[in-house]
Amino acid sequence: MSQNRPKNYAVRLHDGHKKSTTLNVYEWQGSGPPLLLVHAAGFHARVWDKVIAQLGDRHVYAVDLRNHGLSDNSAPPYSFQLFGDDLVALIEALDLSDITACGHSMGGHVVLQAASSLPHRFKHILLLDPVIFTPDSPDPIETDPAKSPIAARRNEWASADEMFTRFCSLSPFSEWDPQVLRDYCEYGLLPKSESGLFELACPPLCEAAIYQSSGNGLLLEQLSSITATVKILRVKERTKDDAPFDFRPSATFKGLVGLIPGATENYLPQHTHFIPMEDPNLVTKEIDTLPR
Repeated sequence: MSQNRPKNYAVRLHDGHKKSTTLNVYEWQGSGPPLLLVHAAGFHARVWDKVIAQLGDRHVYAVDLRNHGLSDNSAPPYSFQLFGDDLVALIEALDLSDITACGHSMGGHVVLQAASSLPHRFKHILLLDPVIFTPDSPDPIETDPAKSPIAARRNEWASADEMFTRFCSLSPFSEWDPQVLRDYCEYGLLPKSESGLFELACPPLCEAAIYQSSGNGLLLEQLSSITATVKILRVKERTKDDAPFDFRPSATFKGLVGLIPGATENYLPQHTHFIPMEDPNLVTKEIDTLPR
């Protein structure tokens, strides 16, 4: 088990329009090609800590996407394309190659976008229930994100301990590995001015706006350019009995595996969309099966 502690640093990215953003990156020094881990919407890079601790001597990068963790915040509009463009720019800025990437939820979407834009830099990809919609899904409807139930989430906490204690009894958090939940709380809060309180690094209103802006864009048309090996873990499918804002059912288009050259898929109906939080040991084993 690796006892290596990460260093973290800021990487400033430019998009060609004289605009820039700064992403926070954690790096665990180790041997072999880079392993790049990309989190879901509303999360942060340190939710991977338990997975990383079990991987042994691997050279790991985990990024806080914009508006998450310690990375820069930007105002709407958002899109998955925006987060994907950031990941492309980050990979180029760090000059990563022979990448093994693991992306969860929105993180899986942006990993695929980066791999289709920079196919020569990727070697293996593991997708944990990536948010990829069916080709006939309608474009997102622009509504006021403040009216979303996501925006009503509690945003102010006295401490990470208070947040952890509260979430231990709430679904789906109560189904998570306790250490992952602890890391989610510990690294997901930022000091709130001089009040002595803390607030979510990805505020509820921002998270709601990200969900409302989600969509495939041109991604499905670009998947054929991917040359890396791709494995998809898809979880239990949504049924008519599932509530609209229950995020536990799968967010992955069932036909995705057929759109990526040589991709394979495992269907895991016993798991929910929060698979890396529920079973980090399984994620570690899946990463370890990928050739280095």
